[in-house]
Amino acid sequence: MPRVQPFRGIRYNPVKVDLGKVICPPYDAMGLPEVDELYALSPYNAVRLVLGRQQPKDTRENNRYTRARDFLRQWKEESVLIQDEKPALYYHEHTYCLGEHTLTRRGVIASVRMDDGDKDPFRFYEHTSKAPKLDRLRLLNEVNTNLSSIFGVYFDPKKVVESKIRPSLGKPSLEFDTQHETHRLWIVHEKEAIDTFVRLMQNRKVLIADGQHRFETARVYRDRMRASTGKNDGSQGFDYVQMYLVNQEEGLTILPLHRVIPDSMGVGLVDLEYRIKELFNMIPYDNRKTFLSALNKGGKGHLGLFVKGIPRYYLLELSQDADFERFLPALLHPRLKDMALAILHESVLQPVLGISHADAGGRILYTGSADEALNLVSKGKADIAFLHNPIGIETIMEISEAGVRLPRNSVLFYPQVPSGLVFHSLE
Repeated sequence: MPRVQPFRGIRYNPVKVDLGKVICPPYDAMGLPEVDELYALSPYNAVRLVLGRQQPKDTRENNRYTRARDFLRQWKEESVLIQDEKPALYYHEHTYCLGEHTLTRRGVIASVRMDDGDKDPFRFYEHTSKAPKLDRLRLLNEVNTNLSSIFGVYFDPKKVVESKIRPSLGKPSLEFDTQHETHRLWIVHEKEAIDTFVRLMQNRKVLIADGQHRFETARVYRDRMRASTGKNDGSQGFDYVQMYLVNQEEGLTILPLHRVIPDSMGVGLVDLEYRIKELFNMIPYDNRKTFLSALNKGGKGHLGLFVKGIPRYYLLELSQDADFERFLPALLHPRLKDMALAILHESVLQPVLGISHADAGGRILYTGSADEALNLVSKGKADIAFLHNPIGIETIMEISEAGVRLPRNSVLFYPQVPSGLVFHSLE
């Protein structure tokens, strides 16, 4: 049986809704302000499914998860959501702006079997946390549907999708705009195109670029469904997960996710400097633009530091003479010992600021914008900002192949795949 297959997607009915007003970011990319804005944008926005509001009177029988289930049922009954009659692949072109540049990312949304053991083709590169997986499992138990695509990256130097499949697709089935972005979606029923993609992916390794919590949750859900139904043949709906598959050779934008510490618990520059100087050379800058330029040129062995109340920016450069073994855990993989971000977490954030990998989600804010990180500190809304440089796809692939994990939220594959393009029933 194929690892990758078409599926009967559930989609928004363009006759009933404005498609540009119903998609939303993945659940972990939205805070309360974004949720409120999306609620106001349309009564059918996918945020009600993906990350519905919590209510003061929520109970075990009536909560954000059961309401998502009820919205899903209601929208199907109202034909706001419609299911394709025939299995399809969904080819998506996502045009977006990055600075002064306009870029387009291309991906194929498909149903992918979650193999295990020796046949496991999936690779991971970040640590995960328990709480998000429990949250996603509660939702999945209610809706029995993938509401968002796992972002998967594979390697195909021949660019089969771009050279053989894309030219045969003709005009898009759907095209719509959101703020600063354009989406084009092709619903692909043609057997030749589907067979070509299925063959392409048959023996490919896939990096989980975004959605690792959801992927691990989908495996737990699958195992529970196998246990409850007794169906272990690997061909059930719950054996598969919806993935957005992108060739690393067709252009990826990877941004660093900078660390902002809202509350340093009284730790200031003097405390940080004591440890940092054991590992890094500290180079001061008075000008932000010059500082950011120096950081960008520095590469993976450099970090940026900005502390509230200190009128200087600091470029941190890994010292060639540092006794790293003294400050790094003995079990830290050699592949991470020359990466400033990993050293920051193991030698500064955890021992000096008391922020473990498990605590990071509650004590660190993440942003892809260096200016936003610095502004939060300069405006007194945070105590410390640590900046770092992008990690290239080749390095990420090497790390994942070695079975090594980076700190959580090390990078952002930009833009994130929106929820609401298509849904994948597991029933």
